[in-house]
Amino acid sequence: MPTDAEQLIEFVRAALEGYAEPLRKQVAAGLLRSRNPIPPDELTERLLATLSNPPVVDRRLKDLSAAARRLLALLGLTRRTRWKIGHLLTTLAAVGHAEGITPVREVFDAGLLFPVRPEGSPLLDTFESWLGMSGVEQAEVFTHPLVSVRARVEKFDLPDLGEANARTSSGQADGLEWLLRIAGVVQLTGETPFRRTQAGALFKRDLTRLQTSDLLSAATADFRPAAPDLGVLATCWAIESGALVAAGDEWRLAPPADPPGSLYAALTSLVGGLFGVEHWDPLHGGITPVTGLSSLPSATAAVLLLLANAGGWVPAERIAEWLWAHHPSWSGVLPKEAHGNRGVGWVETLLAAVLFPLRLVEVCTEGGFSARLTDLGQHLFADGPKPADPPDFPQTLLVQPNAEVVAYRQGLTPGLIASLTRFAKWKGFGAACMLELTPEQTYRGLEGGLTLAEMVQVLNRHGSRPVPPAVADLLQRWANKRERIVVYAAATVVEFATPADLDAALARGLVAVRVTDRLGLCPNGADPDFKYLRLIGNREYDARPVRCVTVGDDGVTLGVDATQSDLLLEPELTKLADPSADGAGPRRWTVGPASVRRAMQTGLTAPDLEAWFVARTGGPMPPAVRLFVQAPALPPSLASRRLVMQLPTEAAADGVMRWAITRKLVDDRLGPTAIVIDEANLRGLVEVLAEIGLRVEMDGVGG
Repeated sequence: MPTDAEQLIEFVRAALEGYAEPLRKQVAAGLLRSRNPIPPDELTERLLATLSNPPVVDRRLKDLSAAARRLLALLGLTRRTRWKIGHLLTTLAAVGHAEGITPVREVFDAGLLFPVRPEGSPLLDTFESWLGMSGVEQAEVFTHPLVSVRARVEKFDLPDLGEANARTSSGQADGLEWLLRIAGVVQLTGETPFRRTQAGALFKRDLTRLQTSDLLSAATADFRPAAPDLGVLATCWAIESGALVAAGDEWRLAPPADPPGSLYAALTSLVGGLFGVEHWDPLHGGITPVTGLSSLPSATAAVLLLLANAGGWVPAERIAEWLWAHHPSWSGVLPKEAHGNRGVGWVETLLAAVLFPLRLVEVCTEGGFSARLTDLGQHLFADGPKPADPPDFPQTLLVQPNAEVVAYRQGLTPGLIASLTRFAKWKGFGAACMLELTPEQTYRGLEGGLTLAEMVQVLNRHGSRPVPPAVADLLQRWANKRERIVVYAAATVVEFATPADLDAALARGLVAVRVTDRLGLCPNGADPDFKYLRLIGNREYDARPVRCVTVGDDGVTLGVDATQSDLLLEPELTKLADPSADGAGPRRWTVGPASVRRAMQTGLTAPDLEAWFVARTGGPMPPAVRLFVQAPALPPSLASRRLVMQLPTEAAADGVMRWAITRKLVDDRLGPTAIVIDEANLRGLVEVLAEIGLRVEMDGVGG
């Protein structure tokens, strides 16, 4: 859900157009209260116009019940216009409104709240049918931006938990900590996108990647509480703030956007994102709720509302006691060892590790842990005046000759952080942040639309001294290497039988670019002059691989059908086989033990090879190749000296194998008439056979 007001209005328009006509008329009756009938094709525009009219919105808000007004106030105060109904109802219950779904239904009927419909769902005819599709806990609602703004003035009937005792504040954080950590997450995502589960959580591999990141998991520079998995929190926060977007089964970088104009605008945006984080907990760290809802959004909202209603410092113990008594699911999410103190550690970690670096609260540790809202916190949650932006210190960077950059925090701004994140790698978030200029990050900056001149300009404009010549030269060389890479939106690739054929085609201008020793390219989708080429086939690479390989009688010689092969076949063969040494050219390959070992070392498995042979030859993996694959894992073979006796008939061999006296003298049967015996048993077997009249001739064997 976007945060831009104009985009939100378009979402409201889409929601209204998703109502069936009877429901739209019902909502219009509650919101417009028009005496004259309105044509159906005008209803949506009339509703949008009314929702943009402050006096009318104020009147409609006054007509609502206290619970319904406070529900909308939650959306306004938290700067998050989209909430799960389960979180809203939990927060309302905590602040004294346990009416269940009734306030949501009331605001929905009044036309001030809208459902987030599942993709592809039919037109909505009733509120109940929508809840049936999404479920009460997981169903999401949002409101018009003007409604959320006008609803913020609603007061909550909460106790004043503050103390009048004078305390010494630990000071205010600079507000940069979470902006910097999200910048670190953005760079990690740029290197390798995060995988997402169907529930929108992170895969175990990515959780481990974040938990072991020294950069993202280190304690904050302003205050050092023992908070687990801060990198996981930063990633969830980046998702909810729009820095990362869902793309299939991955989280990828959002398209570049203009950064907020001021620090407080950026922090206000982060506040809205915080109330969407569900897969992190102050005590457990990264979590994946299987059932139910995370307590973080609702408990955080309740904590900030309590602080907004307090007249002084509020001890963490009092907040924890109040949550224990009023929050519906508070005791259930706390570990048993935290029940004794009612979850004081949970509250302290939330305040110190999350809200303090966000510049929403001040903390004090003398005489116990306590907190109060800062000027920004008062502005957002207690209708206080808007605080002045921090002073500007534009020269805050020091570029060192070894390509490291020192960034002093007092001069960092959201815009500068965003610019540096695009082309310099963050190494540390201390009082003086450390960055490094690297080839990889320079390439990403260039691919993201920056130019070399813009990178150097940022470093010079915000640097205490000009960029050292050695560093400027490094950036220039890295940019030059990157610019050697040419991307063709469309091209025709031609494979020639020999390098000499490609040379001739280049000389005659049939192809423009040499790709490999046998591949030539015509850029921009142009075709070569085919009348000068003898074409034996063309390929559609969106289709399944073509069967174009034959297996020789020896099981290891592979022949390529030039009329059916494609450009992907040779790289595939290079992994598995070696070009034939018999001078037959690129159309014959040989699989051997060494080439199979090489294939296995590159990550191919036996099932991969089996699938390749089926796709490319139409048959299973040959026995010889299977032997190369399986031999290292087979048990040892046995070699021993034995004698072979050839009996005159198959019936005679059957009798020898079945008669108990002769069977114990035989080791095994080799074929229809051949048996294997130990040399020590030869004399006994010959004597037994002589007794029944079967003579044995000795062929070079001592008797």
